[in-house]
Amino acid sequence: MSTLSVALSVVSRLAIGVAAVSTLALAATLVLYFQEISIPPFLMVLGVWGLPAAFLLGIAVVIGNIIRRRSN
Repeated sequence: MSTLSVALSVVSRLAIGVAAVSTLALAATLVLYFQEISIPPFLMVLGVWGLPAAFLLGIAVVIGNIIRRRSN
């Protein structure tokens, strides 16, 4: 495997992990909100910035795959 393939694999797994954690943070934020409990700031940050970060990582994986295919 080339180093680009390994890097794309790592970035892809990172994007999936960030998206999963962010989705759980959003669900926890909703639960806490409806129970009228104060929402911790780190939970709000994960929910607000996690999905866009995962989306950008996903775009990086797609662009990396395009570059890898064109070089072959």
